[in-house]
Amino acid sequence: MPIFDYKCEKCGATFEKLVPHADDKVECEKCGSKKVAKQLSTFSASVNDGVGACATGSCCPTGTCCPNGACGL
Repeated sequence: MPIFDYKCEKCGATFEKLVPHADDKVECEKCGSKKVAKQLSTFSASVNDGVGACATGSCCPTGTCCPNGACGL
C-alpha cells in the first residue's frame, strides 16, 4: 500500500496518508475537507547485493564507502 502526500485546498494543511486502494477518498486530517490534492513527493530506494554493499556512502563509520564497496558490517 503506497503512502501519498496531500495538501488540503481548503485549509492548506499538508499530510501523508496510507492509501490501500487508488479510488479511496481522502479527507484532510485537520479540517475534514474532501478537497485535497495529491502532491508530488520524493521516494528512496536502497540497493544491497546481500554482502554489505555500500550504495549510499553511509554504511561505514567514516561516512564513506569502504574499499570494494564492502563494509564488513
